[in-house]
Amino acid sequence: MSEAMAAVERAVRFGIKINKNEEDSNKRVTYLYDAAGMIPAVMDFVEGTFNYGSWGNVEFVKNNYPCMVKFDGTEDYRLNPDNYELKEDGAKSDITDIYYAGNAMSAFKGGWLCQYETATDEYIIWSNVKYDDGYNAYHRTAPDGIIREGFYRRIYTPTLLSNVARSLSGQQPMASKNATQERTYIKANGDVWEHTSWWEWNYIIALLKIMAKTDDLQTAYGTGNSRTGQPADTGTLNDKGQFYGASDFRTQVKVFHTEAMWGDQWERICQMVCDKGVVKVQPYGDCNLTGAGFEKVLDFADYGVSGSVGGYMKDTVMTKAGRFPVTYTGSSSTYLCDYFWLNTGIVAVPLVGGTCSNGLYCGACVYLYNTAGGAYWSIAPGLSCKMPNAA
Repeated sequence: MSEAMAAVERAVRFGIKINKNEEDSNKRVTYLYDAAGMIPAVMDFVEGTFNYGSWGNVEFVKNNYPCMVKFDGTEDYRLNPDNYELKEDGAKSDITDIYYAGNAMSAFKGGWLCQYETATDEYIIWSNVKYDDGYNAYHRTAPDGIIREGFYRRIYTPTLLSNVARSLSGQQPMASKNATQERTYIKANGDVWEHTSWWEWNYIIALLKIMAKTDDLQTAYGTGNSRTGQPADTGTLNDKGQFYGASDFRTQVKVFHTEAMWGDQWERICQMVCDKGVVKVQPYGDCNLTGAGFEKVLDFADYGVSGSVGGYMKDTVMTKAGRFPVTYTGSSSTYLCDYFWLNTGIVAVPLVGGTCSNGLYCGACVYLYNTAGGAYWSIAPGLSCKMPNAA
C-alpha cells in the first residue's frame, strides 16, 4: 500500500458544510464525515461552564494544552490546565515571572485543513492526516518549509517588558506600536518567534466553527470584553480552563487556552496582506509586511468590490486560506454574524478579533483597513512560534 493510501486508511475527518443561501447562522451548518451525529460544543453562560458536547476527546482538543516555552522555542513544562499558577505537577509556575526566560503559550499539535466551495456551499474539513492534495498544514509549517509537529500561540496578549513582547500573566497589554516595531519586540525573544500567522488564526477559527456547528462564534463561546472601552490586564482567566466565556460584553473570552481571541484589542497578524484589493498569502517563509513573494488567492475587484467598504459579512468566497466576504448586508445575528472592513486603496496588514469598544463587531472579524504603519491603543501583536520537531 502506498503512503498516500495508508494515510487515507487511517484518516479521521471532521467537517462542516455551510449553505451559502441560508441566513440562520446555525441552520446553515451541517456536520460531515466523522462529525456526523456529534453534539456541538457550547458555553453555558448560566452555569459558567463549557459544555464540550461530543468534542472533549477529539484529537485537536486533547492535544491542546498550556505550557511554558523557552526563548529558544523548546517546551519547558506544562501548566495545570485549570490553574495556570501551577505547573502540571502542582509546583508554582512562572506565568508572572518577568525574569523567566520564555513565555506562557498554548500548544496546538497536528492537523490538516481543507477549505473550498461549490456554487451553493462552503466546506471546512479538519483531518489528522493529509487526506488528499486539498489539505494543507500551513498553520504548522516553519519558515524553511518543513511541517512541524505543531505551533505555540500566546496565552496572553503580549506585554512590552524591556523592549521584548512577552506572554505573561498580570501585565498590561502592549499597544500603540506599528507593525515593524511590534516585530522587533517579538524577535527580541529569539529568532523562532513571530507575529501570529494568518494560517494559525484561520486554523483556530475553523476548529471553533466545526466544534460549535455554527457561524455565530460570539453566541457559542462568548462576546468577549467588547464594550468596556478598556483592555483587560492579562491573567483574568487563569483558573477558567481551556474554554471560557460570558454574554455580558465585559468578560474576556478564552478558547484553546488563549485569552482574548476577540474583544479587548485588535490582533495584528502576518503572512497575509490585502494589496490594494488583492488578497495575498505566504504559505511559509520569513514574514514581511509588503506581500512581496506572496501568492494571490482573491481579487476583490473580480466581485465588484472597490474603495472603502464595511459591514456584517453576508456572501463570502471560500479559499484554501479561509473565507473572504464580498457583500456586507448581513447582521450580528445572521449569516456569519461578524463584521468586516476593507480599503482597496492601501496595502493592508490584517487585524483580527475586534476591540473592547466595538461590541458585536468582533469574533471572526477581519479589518483590512490599516497599513503596517498604523499604531493605536486598540492594536496589539500576536505572538507565536513553531514547534522545533518535524511532524
